[in-house]
Amino acid sequence: MEVFMKKKASIEFETKGISCWVDDNIAVLKLSCSAFETIVNVEKDDSIMDWMDLVEASKDITGIMAVNDKDCFGDVAYANFLSEISGQKLSPDSPEPITKFENSQIRSIEINMLMNFIKKIMNFKKVFISALNGQVATPFFGLSLASDLRLANENVVFSLSHLKYAIHPSGALPFFLPRFIGISRATEMLLKGGTISVREAEELGLVNKILSKENFMEEAIAESKKLCRLSPQYIKITKTLLHNYNKELNNYFDIESNYLLS
Repeated sequence: MEVFMKKKASIEFETKGISCWVDDNIAVLKLSCSAFETIVNVEKDDSIMDWMDLVEASKDITGIMAVNDKDCFGDVAYANFLSEISGQKLSPDSPEPITKFENSQIRSIEINMLMNFIKKIMNFKKVFISALNGQVATPFFGLSLASDLRLANENVVFSLSHLKYAIHPSGALPFFLPRFIGISRATEMLLKGGTISVREAEELGLVNKILSKENFMEEAIAESKKLCRLSPQYIKITKTLLHNYNKELNNYFDIESNYLLS
């Protein structure tokens, strides 16, 4: 992918764990590796952001559909990542509070790159759609709410698993969640933890549409194409008007920066 980004010859690419292809008016970005390992690979993150700039500059593409394999965002991948940076042996079935991050640098990179991707998605001038698959742990639950729209496989479960490890809910989840479901309900969810089924998420407005397991990719692409058939100027203006709280988000991130190691 790094070679691709240096050449800037094509929006389509394939590298270990990440690939992209163009289907009509959308660019499909597929993640097939642990998102937690990817988010702390700064070189790869920078390449993805450069790639988003390429898509934004394209006259033929009106949106991105980001899709993940079912294990990329889940509790197992999250526990493995937290084990690596905390020095504790953690698992979803036997969680324990994290007392210290032995690799504090990687923890800081994780939180900061989540912030950077959220801001990049929010400021993206075209439609950004998350097509979610499988379990989605706290950091990427929050990140998904920065998307313009969310499509979900019927197997999706949102997991508020940060609570198992006594660490703060990252991915700007405390910022976005009250905007969707209200401060009272969001507070209850963040303090209780647990999971949110895909049906409940749809009822709460956290998911725009549920798609079948059998034809998930095909349905997600077809739905994304329909949602992106708007003029680029209309999309740009509408998103600018919708996302008029960037200053609040930046203030939130300033506060969160005080809790990078908690």
